[in-house]
Amino acid sequence: MAGPILIADHVSVRGFETDILQDISISLEPGQILAVVGPNGAGKTTLMKALLGLIPHTGSVVWTRGTRVGYVPQKVLISRSLPLTVSEFFSLKSKNSFWSSNTQTLSQWVERVGAQKLLKKRLADLSGGELQRVLIAYALLGDADVLCLDEPSAGIDVGGGETVYGLLSELSDEHRRTIILISHDLDVVFRYADQVLCIDKRMICTGRPASVLTAETLERMYGHHAGLYSHHDHA
Repeated sequence: MAGPILIADHVSVRGFETDILQDISISLEPGQILAVVGPNGAGKTTLMKALLGLIPHTGSVVWTRGTRVGYVPQKVLISRSLPLTVSEFFSLKSKNSFWSSNTQTLSQWVERVGAQKLLKKRLADLSGGELQRVLIAYALLGDADVLCLDEPSAGIDVGGGETVYGLLSELSDEHRRTIILISHDLDVVFRYADQVLCIDKRMICTGRPASVLTAETLERMYGHHAGLYSHHDHA
């Protein structure tokens, strides 16, 4: 695939006479991991939804023709009384006979995310890390080229978070999947992201994490709380 898989130009979102997001531009190459960072209320989730065409916006969002996108939102509330199993959840991906037409693809991604032993479990009984694995596999069904994840480690312990990000890195490196993720963890950004987009309702900067996540940038985003977000190799 030649050229950028995504070009967003001057994207803005306005609601209730208030600017939620202003003038965000980004270009993303196939196989890259883009991390979107910023303080609470910066418009990170709003930007992701605008890129996916889920909310009204101005500006231009152009995906390469034929690009298939999978989306994993930050919070998926599962009722404790829901009897749905993981395998039954996967079957909802298709209106037709899922198991007869997609068994090979399902097996591939279930194995890749390490969810083989979860198929017979109820969704309501999954841990945070297990649920994230299932949601990622679900998003990949249909051979998605791009995965968009909003805080993929939210509500997961440290070990589970490491496993999720390791999986995303493998998908990028070995399968050329493009990944856009929202994260508050700058250590994750430095370790896994090829590109970072820093926003606080407006675009602050974009580039390689080691180049743009300077003390000045963190100060602009987080003010006197910047020290809480520092990386062990970067002030």
